[in-house]
Amino acid sequence: MSEAADNPTLDPDWESPAAVTLGKKVLEKDPARGYIRASFEAGDAFVNRGGRIFGGFLSAMLDGLCGHAVRLTHEVPGTPQVTLELKTSFVGRADKGKLIGEGWVRHRGRSIAFAEGELRNESGELVARGSATFKIGR
Repeated sequence: MSEAADNPTLDPDWESPAAVTLGKKVLEKDPARGYIRASFEAGDAFVNRGGRIFGGFLSAMLDGLCGHAVRLTHEVPGTPQVTLELKTSFVGRADKGKLIGEGWVRHRGRSIAFAEGELRNESGELVARGSATFKIGR
């Protein structure tokens, strides 16, 4: 049995329960660039009292995109990382349905990485953008 089979977090394609809850589906990835493109399915449970997607869910999607982009750049699969800082800017209307996101590594050092991400609605309009700082390793 492989080490990844014993510990799914070592599999670079393993998704967390949070990502599954957000309906994340990877559409494209490029480890050499530290780039990820994914869709999210925002259902009824994601809606705030105003009928739009709750900002916390959009932030979680951006955190997941940025984190996945950084994870793609690890030389050793399963290297731990944690979000130190996340900034989200809400710039457009986010309604129920599919959102398409992109995340990319802006800069990566040995123990710190900086990543950015964007979320767009199905029409391609920008709804949120984010930037995140990650601590890599223990």
